[in-house]
Amino acid sequence: MFKQFLPLLSCAILAACGTGTKDGRSIELDIEGAGGKTVYFDRFENNRPFHADSVKLNSSGEGTLVTARLPLDFYRISMADEQMIVALDSTDELKVEAKMGSLANPTSISGSKHTEALYAFFADAKTYEEEREALRTQITGQSDTALIARFNDLNAKFYDRTKSFAIEHAASPVALTALGKLNMAQEMELFKQVREGLRGTMPNSGFFNMFRDQVDRLEQQEIAIKMQEEEQKRLANMLPQGEVAPDFSQQTPDGKTLALSDLRGKVVLIDFWASWCRPCRIENPNVKKVYAKYAKKGFEILGVSLDRDHGAWVKAIADDELPWKHVSDLGFWNNAAAQQYGVASIPYTVLVDRDGKVIVKGLRAEQLDATLAGVFGK
Repeated sequence: MFKQFLPLLSCAILAACGTGTKDGRSIELDIEGAGGKTVYFDRFENNRPFHADSVKLNSSGEGTLVTARLPLDFYRISMADEQMIVALDSTDELKVEAKMGSLANPTSISGSKHTEALYAFFADAKTYEEEREALRTQITGQSDTALIARFNDLNAKFYDRTKSFAIEHAASPVALTALGKLNMAQEMELFKQVREGLRGTMPNSGFFNMFRDQVDRLEQQEIAIKMQEEEQKRLANMLPQGEVAPDFSQQTPDGKTLALSDLRGKVVLIDFWASWCRPCRIENPNVKKVYAKYAKKGFEILGVSLDRDHGAWVKAIADDELPWKHVSDLGFWNNAAAQQYGVASIPYTVLVDRDGKVIVKGLRAEQLDATLAGVFGK
């Protein structure tokens, strides 16, 4: 997900905000072959770059930008169709040496620890990518295990270096460049660490806000998944194997009352389903085969419908030709038995023995057949 940020950075589609007055921050430029060209210093607002200052280089390609001392963030130095991203705080001065046509790959940068770190990482990433591509070319069409091991080792080592870089620069915008090469879900703790680091150093940056929002969203998803897993665990523990299944009674299609306990003495499959549940309807023919095989041996099914329309419920029973017992209170997901049994999705089944004790939960037809074969014998 966060890999979206790396191309954004590369294309300089960054959002930043800040105010300041020109009080002397200098960016010294020496761009070989760019004599007479105009170079701009750009800040970003609403994903768009704006010229904050400019300088016309002398005949030797030298000049000095004098910019406002803006807060820590990403900025851009641009010239014609070329650009380079820099990371500056309010105290940084910067000196850049480059060549016309290669502004994005400066030959020398000094004066800003953030920008120096940024381009050191770019250089490391470029070396890694070149080595990886060379190995990939060698591996193509071969099954050389030694080459594959080298390839995997190269990837693992760069991944580790990238993590270390992000940790070391957790309070600098350059950490975001490294995070763009990592798996957010896998490295969530590191992403949160950087989020908190940048919250203290560049809280008003639009680029930080984009990053923060993505981390916040994934964090909320993780919390929701964890809560769901805990709820599923709680529901699973509601009906321990070997314990007596809770008794309940509901109305049959013809309006009579039938209780689970009325079926005591038989092995009973409590089958939670509904006429509107497509997976349930698809499963019904398979369950019918199992029922036909074991019904005369003392097997019964009690279908508990989560329908809310009596007509639809009865029609589904008739259409699918379901010969077993059926009950419902037409309560939809609020069906009392479904609530009592912790049903979170359907189809859902609970198999109980002749004494009403839980044998197993969540069986599908094939598994049910195998289980009943053990209970009744083939």
